[in-house]
Amino acid sequence: MAGLKDTLRAAFTFWPFCLATYVALIGAAWLLIGGWKPVKRDFPVYVVADPAEAAKTAGIALNGQIWAVGNTGSMKPLLQGGEMVVSVKNYPAIELGQVLIYSATYHDKPIIHRAVEKDSYGWLMSGDSSPRSESWARVTEKNYLGTAVAAYRKL
Repeated sequence: MAGLKDTLRAAFTFWPFCLATYVALIGAAWLLIGGWKPVKRDFPVYVVADPAEAAKTAGIALNGQIWAVGNTGSMKPLLQGGEMVVSVKNYPAIELGQVLIYSATYHDKPIIHRAVEKDSYGWLMSGDSSPRSESWARVTEKNYLGTAVAAYRKL
């Protein structure tokens, strides 16, 4: 037990171990008090009489693709469900906080979620209404379908 006691004492009193310990404690306290807000790069959501037609027109103009948003609520408040989303495909230009469309082995339809972090395996994703990322899968060039640039919602 003396070994653990000595290790803890070193972590709080001996240079440079104490610096790392105090920085970690301050960071943890800051997150607990201030919380963490993800970066959000939202796109315009237009309210129109005919969302399908408006999305089709925009998709043609942008050489993009059209996607129907499911009623899961995972992207609330940005997307309520039932909107039509226009996307363009440019994987190298993805930025933190953008909304991506991708395919996943755990779901039978394309998913529309936000890019919350990038690591060496690809982009981690999360729905806006979720407090966690989907850490079990990544968006890569292989399963990337597009980046959302506009959405159309019914009046």
